[in-house]
Amino acid sequence: MKMRFWKTLCGVVLIALMLLPLGVAFAVSYPYYTGIFIYKYPNKMEYEVGDSFDPTGMEIHGYCLQADGKTVINKLGLSSLTYSPKTFTEEGWVPVTLTLQCKGASGQMETFATTLNVHVNPIEGDPPLYWVKSISATATKTNYTIGESIDLSTITVWAYSEGDYPPEDAKWDCTGFVKSISPMKFTKLGEQYVTIVANLTTYEGTADFTTKLKVNVRDKIEIDKDPKGETVTEGGSCYFTVKGKNYDYLNWYFAKGKTVILGKFIRDEFPTLKVSGIYDKKLKLSNIPLEMDGWSVYCEFITDAETVESKWAEIHVLPKETPTPEPTAVPDTPAPAVTADPSTAPTEGPSSDPVAETSAEPTAEPTLEPAPTHTHSFDGVYHHNEKQHWLECTCGERTAVADHIVAEWKTIMEPTKDRTGVRKGVCAVCGMELVESYAYEPSENDGNSMGWLLYLGIGLAGAAVLGIAGACTYMAVKKKKGKKEETGEEEREEE
Repeated sequence: MKMRFWKTLCGVVLIALMLLPLGVAFAVSYPYYTGIFIYKYPNKMEYEVGDSFDPTGMEIHGYCLQADGKTVINKLGLSSLTYSPKTFTEEGWVPVTLTLQCKGASGQMETFATTLNVHVNPIEGDPPLYWVKSISATATKTNYTIGESIDLSTITVWAYSEGDYPPEDAKWDCTGFVKSISPMKFTKLGEQYVTIVANLTTYEGTADFTTKLKVNVRDKIEIDKDPKGETVTEGGSCYFTVKGKNYDYLNWYFAKGKTVILGKFIRDEFPTLKVSGIYDKKLKLSNIPLEMDGWSVYCEFITDAETVESKWAEIHVLPKETPTPEPTAVPDTPAPAVTADPSTAPTEGPSSDPVAETSAEPTAEPTLEPAPTHTHSFDGVYHHNEKQHWLECTCGERTAVADHIVAEWKTIMEPTKDRTGVRKGVCAVCGMELVESYAYEPSENDGNSMGWLLYLGIGLAGAAVLGIAGACTYMAVKKKKGKKEETGEEEREEE
């Protein structure tokens, strides 16, 4: 009996272990969706009061969790899309709640939601349902040049209302009720006012309201001299000069094809180049590399009303000429020795020729002066580009070159699973402002929904195993007890 009991128990445990994956599968049904987001906005984002929402052109994607724990992004159909509100009754920025039916962790269809903000304008041409007491005007462009027409798209006219609805001193955009603007074209210089008239509702009916917008009109920028092209030898120098009138400041630019670089950043492209005068009428370039051949320079004259660009001046850089080697010097052939005639040989005794008696002294070699040495001078001002900063000598030598160090980043846009984030910081050494993107990093809680569902399935399977094992044990004990009782009855009958 004991052997039969243990065999039965082992069989039950084996069957339970075989059913364990099935229990987990019932607990978690992969793949399933954990959320949705708007991948592409609808074609229409501007509405008027009374319009209905139009989802045409919109795409919604969903986060789909796989059995291996990875999340993929799928495009979803919009057949089950619902949204609220369907019709806009209020003006301003209005949130629209979008819902879709997708397969959830339970294996059944679940509702997921996201939000889209659209802008709702008041009904154009309809007078307001309240009374106006005054108006004002603001503009994003208030600087113009002589002869220029006013830019109506930059002007907003505000009405200030009184009465019971809306509350007293309410402010609203009444640009659509503007009746006239004067002047439309500026013919005189200096600060002046634009008169704006709007026809709006009053307590007694409709009336014209007037406000003034202050603008400044300046002379047009005139360029008297454009820079001219230059041809230089590699490592040489050249100047570019411009002249103009009626401008506030200027900037030099370098360009080649579609590449345009602001003057102060050109050394990021050509580190050995020396530049001065990038904000002056005369630009000087020194130590010009051969790689600058074909590049151009031009100047922008700037005011708060306009920007005017000069003509482009091209740079031609010629390679250095290789010097021709000098021919090797041929040593002079010594004259043949002359044998002295004994008859003319000098007699013994002191010579009467003072030159002959003077011994020849060797010619002194010239003293070479040492070459001048250059001592680097670093002024303590850090130069920088997008990645590094450094100290620089007047000769162009760099020292203390290092990557930017940012102690604290300020997040501009949080990253998500489907897009990178953007953050901004300031280098603690050179003070350069840095803006960079960074990737989304999943936290420890990401994917925990899958984990606890897995544990739930394992727990259910384990409970099933324990339940079956207990039931089998109970049946075996009961059966054994029944046989004992039957054996006792038979023994009593025999007695």
